[in-house]
Amino acid sequence: MSQIILERYDDFTGGLNLRADQFQLARNESPDMLNVEIDPRGGVFSRGAMQRLNTTAVAGTWAPNKLHPFYGDTSTVMLANSTKVYRSTGNAFTTLAFSSGNDIATANADGASFANWGNTLYISTGATGTAGYKWTTGSTYATALTASGPTWQALVSPVGGFMPKAEHNIVHANKMFVANTKENGVAYPDRVRWSHEGLPEDWLEDDYIDVKGGGSGVNALAVVQGQLVIFKTNAIYLLVGTETANFSVVELTSHLGTSSRNSIAVAEQGVFFYSTPEGLFYYNGSSVEDIYAPIRPVVLDKKLSTLSTEPFSVSYVGRRVWLALPYDEENAATAPTANFVFDPTIGAKGSYMQFATHDSKGVIGGIDWTDSNNDNYRLFIHPTQAYVLKVDLYDEEKDNITGTATGFISYYRTGWVDGKTYAQKKMFRRPDIAFKQVDTARLVNVKVFHNYEESSGSERKQFDASLGASSSGMLWGSGNWGSGLWGKKSIGVQVINGSTLGLARSIQLLFTGPVGNDWGFDSIAYKYNNRKLTG
Repeated sequence: MSQIILERYDDFTGGLNLRADQFQLARNESPDMLNVEIDPRGGVFSRGAMQRLNTTAVAGTWAPNKLHPFYGDTSTVMLANSTKVYRSTGNAFTTLAFSSGNDIATANADGASFANWGNTLYISTGATGTAGYKWTTGSTYATALTASGPTWQALVSPVGGFMPKAEHNIVHANKMFVANTKENGVAYPDRVRWSHEGLPEDWLEDDYIDVKGGGSGVNALAVVQGQLVIFKTNAIYLLVGTETANFSVVELTSHLGTSSRNSIAVAEQGVFFYSTPEGLFYYNGSSVEDIYAPIRPVVLDKKLSTLSTEPFSVSYVGRRVWLALPYDEENAATAPTANFVFDPTIGAKGSYMQFATHDSKGVIGGIDWTDSNNDNYRLFIHPTQAYVLKVDLYDEEKDNITGTATGFISYYRTGWVDGKTYAQKKMFRRPDIAFKQVDTARLVNVKVFHNYEESSGSERKQFDASLGASSSGMLWGSGNWGSGLWGKKSIGVQVINGSTLGLARSIQLLFTGPVGNDWGFDSIAYKYNNRKLTG
């Protein structure tokens, strides 16, 4: 009998790659995964749960856009939904009104735009809206601001209480900026305007720039390393300088752009944005990086449903990018069906994962938020259910979106293992798999595919890996005498010897976890004998 050869796979940090075929797929990449995360140290494990922040559904029409963290006197989550503005301190969401019985009405294409100025929140309600507003958390009602244009305020005599009608607002260089405005009844979709320095409610008529290239209309604003980034549909511009006297516009690209404020997400040192049809990109303050290559086939192969139109939601939460797409080969989805989560800290160029809620949706409009008790949350909006969700709950094993805890499907498909040559048949023996320890017994199903045939139902073998409960102990400060054991729950691996994988040129494994329980593995050791080559 020929010598048994051992191949050990410990590194899975390549993540999801939909672009490469079975011969180009890197050793540490996967052609298909769902609801599993890549451990930066190399392993794979099921994602954290998603559960409701608000247990009472948000009232009114549900057409959500984005969340916004507002750290006023009370830490508050703002929600732009349909034509209204909602707020929450961690429980139910209520509408924000400007007087008794009169909710703020928004006309923005992408929902209300928010900008924090100290402990005051400024709200732009659209170029065709009735007014801009400001609000502090200690106030029952927001205060309406008078439209600047036709009325303007000279720097020598600031009076406050004014703001141009606009689609977007943002704070930059100690000024309030707005874009895509309407002044004295005239629309200026390409206009970027700024307030006096330190005076967000006073505006000079001459303080603006019209950015004409890249199509009609400014679609988003972002601040990156001292630059104001101006997004249009087919171009991106930078407003550089520190004050009115030296502001100038520089073109960053005339090939990329974005269609919506909801399709960009600002990170610590740059901004992520989705450009149609090119995909997801990152501007780091000096250059634009393409980070979409591993999942570009969702566009090239026309796997995005045309029934769910843009904007595609881009969020930067938990130091990862969450891109929500209507990923549906049947072209029937009317809402995002998945999140392609990009972690720039894993591997040499970052790593993708694919998540979906238990009801097969991709969450949108996310933020990092710290409440008044200094508890940190990662929050997203469910696109079809009127709830805001807490995500990455690693101590929980089930999603809870509408009030019932429900398990979610999770799986990981390996690349093909062919012993460096597909021309030679091999007898693949029983693999050793180092599974992560679990606190209760559960099964992980493993399907075995042969010879590069990976279509559904074509598996040649399958077996269940039975994971036993790990040892456990009583945690300090939480146990009771007579009913607990001292110590800490074991964290390690359980090596399972699987079934024989069979005679084949190459093999692939599909791991499917137990619905409603967490699971994961750190390493796979393949063992095989080469068969004699024939001419």
